Amino acid sequence: MTRNSEKMTGGKTILGNKVSGKVADLLGEIEKEPVPDRLLDLALQLQKALNEKIDQQD
Repeated sequence: MTRNSEKMTGGKTILGNKVSGKVADLLGEIEKEPVPDRLLDLALQLQKALNEKIDQQD
């Protein structure tokens, strides 16, 4: 069984667009959710640690 590569490429593009759209919708919903203080503190600690690691590599 052979496949037409144009149809396959087009199908992947359409699927990619649908997936990207769904991901964008989900990210939009996530952004609306409140962030608990503990999670925000952990994210800030992680960012600080990563910045320190980058500074040490220079």
